[in-house]
Amino acid sequence: MLAQLNRASQGPPVVLTGRRGVGKTQLAAAYARARLVAGWRLVAWVDARGSESLRAGLAAAADAVALSDGGSRPEPADAGQALRHWLETDGSRCLLVFDDAEDLGLLRPFVPALGAARILITMAREPSAELGTRVPVDVFSAEEALALLDGRTGLADEAGASAVAAELGYLPLALDQAAAVIAGQHLGYAAYLAKLRALPVHDYLARGESGEEQPYPPGVAEAVLLSLEAVRAADPLGVCAGVMQVMAVLSPAAVRREPLRAAGQAGTLLGGGRRVAASLVDQALEQLTERSLLGFSLDGQAVGVHRLVARVVRESLARRGRLATACQAAASVLDYLVEPGDSMPHAIAIGEPLAADLEQMLGPDHPGTLSVRNSLATAYHATGRTAEAIPQVQQLLAARERLLGADHPSTLASRNNLASAYRATGRPAEAIPLFEQNVAACERLLGADHPKTLASRHGLDLARQESAQAGNALQARSQQD
Repeated sequence: MLAQLNRASQGPPVVLTGRRGVGKTQLAAAYARARLVAGWRLVAWVDARGSESLRAGLAAAADAVALSDGGSRPEPADAGQALRHWLETDGSRCLLVFDDAEDLGLLRPFVPALGAARILITMAREPSAELGTRVPVDVFSAEEALALLDGRTGLADEAGASAVAAELGYLPLALDQAAAVIAGQHLGYAAYLAKLRALPVHDYLARGESGEEQPYPPGVAEAVLLSLEAVRAADPLGVCAGVMQVMAVLSPAAVRREPLRAAGQAGTLLGGGRRVAASLVDQALEQLTERSLLGFSLDGQAVGVHRLVARVVRESLARRGRLATACQAAASVLDYLVEPGDSMPHAIAIGEPLAADLEQMLGPDHPGTLSVRNSLATAYHATGRTAEAIPQVQQLLAARERLLGADHPSTLASRNNLASAYRATGRPAEAIPLFEQNVAACERLLGADHPKTLASRHGLDLARQESAQAGNALQARSQQD
């Protein structure tokens, strides 16, 4: 496959297609690692599952080659266009990988139309439009499946390996899971097959909770569940289980080590305030990678989870009534991403689906939901997308007024943030009543000369001036007409 890919990549973009679990991402990663070893100028990996992760990845790639204007960071969409232009004019020995794309139309504006850059795209469904050379990736042949199982397990049992391979539909992802469990627990093929067939999947999974309706490929759910059981048996502290639960909730994007370490040290990874040292989180990541439940990024500093594996974990959590708890733990990871201020696009890519999950499971007023919305609003504002921050702050303000009262400090802060966002987006008339409420509350609670009172009054004065200017401009245009 690599030889075929090397030949195909000399020309237009290459699109690797095939059903989930056949190894498209692994093939693309092997191709990318070879370019790293060869010392290529740029090897950029972009999670292309959705618009936010796509924009975040393109922005990171643009940062890597210093495509900024006067030292300022460009908007994500502008960064993608800048990266495309740079690759079209100076793309020699550069590789851009769009992984797990669902819509080629979403990628098209950012794919170089000419130049020497190599472009590689992976996607599960057949593309509805052409965007380069399609290279299909299929399940293993019988010989390839036996080679994987024999190499990983060291068992000289061709008949047993053939039976396991057939049961799993020769799907590489499922075979990888099986090999890890067989080798790790010193099982024979027959023993593993018996455990696989005896597993009551419906007792473990709440189908449909993940939002995906298509059935699993043969054996995938069972193989992943057996891998998770093996991990739990070898991990009495539950660190591996905690990491998997958070990763399954954050599955739309890869997560770097630092936020996971921070969640462990803060006591949110395991719940109940139990703190976990960073070294134990790193050990858990290594163990989960050895079990083929997680995969490291090219630089080894971030981890991702296959969509099918994440789906099994999520449905298992839902079946046990623990999905909401996992989402709350994931919220702490999002808080960590927002704090340093340099991971805002990544925080948005993670935060949007997480906020929707939390609101559905816990309700709009739950502290976990509010925390994620607050982090999202911060990230939107920091990336210059203030208009998109407004709905998040509106919901925050409404919830805090209901839960804490109109004069609570957190309510005042949210009201001020919403008024400032209205001003920043050219809506000063809507900001005025919010500033007026805050001025009245601050004068009553803090006094007329308190810094917060003065700041609210200053914001009110500016909003009134801007509103008057907008009114005068509208009147002048009416008179001209």
